[in-house]
Amino acid sequence: MLEVITLILFMVLALSIYHDARSLINPVLLIIFLFFAYITAVSFFYRQGYTTAYLIFVLGFLLVPAFLFFSGLFLIYNGFILLKREGRSKTNFLSLFLGIAILGFFLFVYLGSSFLKNLSQNSLLYFLYFLLIFTFLLFGMSFVAFMLYSILYLIIPKNKHYDFIIIHGAGLRNGKEVTPLLQKRIDKALEVFRKSSNPKAKLIASGGQGPDEKISEARAIAAYIRQQGDIPSNKVLLEEKSRSTYQNLLFSKELAEKEMSHPRFLFVTNAYHVFRTSVYAHGLHMSGDGLGCSTAAYYIPSAFIREFAAIVVRLKWVFIAIYAVFIGLLIISCLR
Repeated sequence: MLEVITLILFMVLALSIYHDARSLINPVLLIIFLFFAYITAVSFFYRQGYTTAYLIFVLGFLLVPAFLFFSGLFLIYNGFILLKREGRSKTNFLSLFLGIAILGFFLFVYLGSSFLKNLSQNSLLYFLYFLLIFTFLLFGMSFVAFMLYSILYLIIPKNKHYDFIIIHGAGLRNGKEVTPLLQKRIDKALEVFRKSSNPKAKLIASGGQGPDEKISEARAIAAYIRQQGDIPSNKVLLEEKSRSTYQNLLFSKELAEKEMSHPRFLFVTNAYHVFRTSVYAHGLHMSGDGLGCSTAAYYIPSAFIREFAAIVVRLKWVFIAIYAVFIGLLIISCLR
């Protein structure tokens, strides 16, 4: 029976990815499939007479909290590295704070489990204790699903024909020069553009002018492209109004649709940013795919946290509904 369920889940996941790899249902299907695949594999080996299968099953569940605990330690270490190399901006504290929160959760569970023995099940602290555990599990599993599918999305085969290649802007150095991070995005886009089989393909430099910038990010991108010497100026369109990833796509879409109907896009950004960008494009009914370029390893954990936070905000009503159901069940349980 388990094998049948796992096979059905795999088929549903494959069909969902085939229909639209950018759908937010795919990370959910992936984590459910992986869970059932693990249980199915253990069950199969146990039936074959491998008594160690039960031990593998137990260790598998013990490794999850162990992995989370050491992830907390790693995030704290990574947080200090990021602050040292990138400075003390608000977003650069994310990795450090999340690591501290994870270790704090384990301490809370350890101390709370013994403390709650002396409390009534109807106690407010009892209610808050399980609400916190639920919160940790909900966002922990959601983050793992998001991270795993973001990695999978990068290797899913993509359509090779594009009409417009969007280069997502990023902050500028000295207010007018592309940063190493932005340069990697541009170089990746140019690499694809030069190999394109579509002679009508164009580049869209996307990014407005920030309050601390002397020119728009789009103009900085275009200036860098001109320096390469092999890209005609009429092949580069400027989108200078955007202030966010969503606006990068929205305004680029409007720009492209002035030249042709139903264009197909390739949006180039950093690897950690590709899936969220693709999700936004899906919401805007943009045909196309995302392509990622490399990022400094120490920067990735904090970047993934920001990406996940943005997805949570986008799906806030889904999480609110889940909380409402859980709190309702918890209240009913406490009143019995």
